[in-house]
Amino acid sequence: MHYRFRHMMWLLFVAIIDQPLAAAPKTTKQPPKLVVVFIADQCAWHYIPKLRPFFQHGLKELLDNGIVYANAYHPHGIPETTTGHNSIATGTLPKDHGAILNQWITADYRKIAYDNGYINPSTDLTYSGPKAQPASCRSCDKTMVDGLSDQFVLNTRPGTINKVVSVSLKSYPAIATAQREGKAFWIDEKSGMFVTNQRYFATTPAWLTAFNKEHEPANLKQVTLTTCHDQDSRAYQFIDAKNYDHAGYKFSMVQRGTMPIDRNTPTPYDLFIKTPTASEILLELAKASVDNTLKNGSDRLILWVCLSNLDLLTHFYGPDSMETMDTIYHLDKQIKGFMDYAKRKVGEQRCLFVFTADHGICPIPELVNKRGLTIARRIMAKPLMQAMNDLIYKKYWERDIVKNYEPTYFVWNEQRMSAMKPEKRTAIINELKRFLKAQPGIKTAWTFDELKNSTFRPEELENFYKNQLYEGRSGDLIVMPQPYSQITNYPSGTSHLSPYDYDTHVPLILYQKGSLEKKWVRTKVWMPQLAGTLAQILDVGRPSASIFNPLPGIER
Repeated sequence: MHYRFRHMMWLLFVAIIDQPLAAAPKTTKQPPKLVVVFIADQCAWHYIPKLRPFFQHGLKELLDNGIVYANAYHPHGIPETTTGHNSIATGTLPKDHGAILNQWITADYRKIAYDNGYINPSTDLTYSGPKAQPASCRSCDKTMVDGLSDQFVLNTRPGTINKVVSVSLKSYPAIATAQREGKAFWIDEKSGMFVTNQRYFATTPAWLTAFNKEHEPANLKQVTLTTCHDQDSRAYQFIDAKNYDHAGYKFSMVQRGTMPIDRNTPTPYDLFIKTPTASEILLELAKASVDNTLKNGSDRLILWVCLSNLDLLTHFYGPDSMETMDTIYHLDKQIKGFMDYAKRKVGEQRCLFVFTADHGICPIPELVNKRGLTIARRIMAKPLMQAMNDLIYKKYWERDIVKNYEPTYFVWNEQRMSAMKPEKRTAIINELKRFLKAQPGIKTAWTFDELKNSTFRPEELENFYKNQLYEGRSGDLIVMPQPYSQITNYPSGTSHLSPYDYDTHVPLILYQKGSLEKKWVRTKVWMPQLAGTLAQILDVGRPSASIFNPLPGIER
């Protein structure tokens, strides 16, 4: 009896476990067909814990469901837009990719922008409407290595074409991420049109012309600003949210409600590109680019979406302002709309979403100082440079030794310095360094060679400056400020000019339904790791100069 009972129970157990596996839900991992990399220009990590309770849409979905790297850093000391986008796209440090700043000073003391190209500006392409302006000549020629976009396109295989598109409200983020093999589009502030050039297309794409006609900026007489939340809600109740004492604009864009477009100015769309409407139209362009690029069912696409309006706005208002917070809330909502579109386009499990930033942002120094952090200060670059020259003239009878400043380095008159006896040259250099180190708000200063030959641990902030040295582009005297202090050309607003947490700590989230999800990684990671990680996921070669390991927590 007992034997028969045990035998029957065993048969029942076997019958249960022998049911077809199809009865259980499948969680097969699929390679992504569409990779969307949202780079929110200047979206510091410190926004995330502060504003997360009020996220309701895309950022909420990413934070709730994705792999969140809570300690992701850019390892360079002067985190600018060009530098950050190139590091993300190439998986290398500025000392290798060469895009050390948005602009740098040439041997003849001229400032040259990163994306100024070498082709005839008359061949640039733009919408050919009656009020259109020719786009400036742009290229990534000054990026000295290849990037993920290049590797992805070059690793096209039979039956599958790999494509790359980058869209931005600024030219240089689009160009830095598209690299040489992708296609770049950006907005022209003079015409308000989205443009490209012959580096990317022989003729203007018909769909771009149609898009510009449909979103004709000439029809815009003003932009209406509507907040995501009630203006009196807790979503905006933070310290200095409505303090405009040291802002670049003394008025509130949010409270004003409408922004006029003045076509009589050189850049009539300058204010427009700072508004949520600009990022909304940019994401519509992103949709159009996907529709017109990803047509073959077997093709794959990397889409870089460079959301620049947060940076363009916050330089004027600072990170604590109501305008800045509302822009992030709008991005939260707008990103969700695009994510839903992408899922419908290729299937939820075939979309890989990345959200990150090229750098962070420093609070307005005067406001931080008033809160009690008295180390915070604004150091005006021109008076400082004048004081340096006055000191050298008074002591060594040499005029105009310091020629120029570009955050955060000085360039001296090399012709005069080279003509001096070595002893005098050394004495002047040491005098300048002593003077700079004695200034409130400045921690230290190095010559290019001193910094290049110094040894630091990888995580030391001083090493971040060494990571950014590039012969012929970096200056002669590199300066490291104290926390919350800035050497700047601007008497108001703020910037991102230091290796400190608020400037270099950024969000990094990867999310693909069924493959990359629901994990928080608190290990410190470096942003150049992202390119190699995406190359691994996409099964293509990593950028050739990248030496960083893939991000932890990725199982493929």
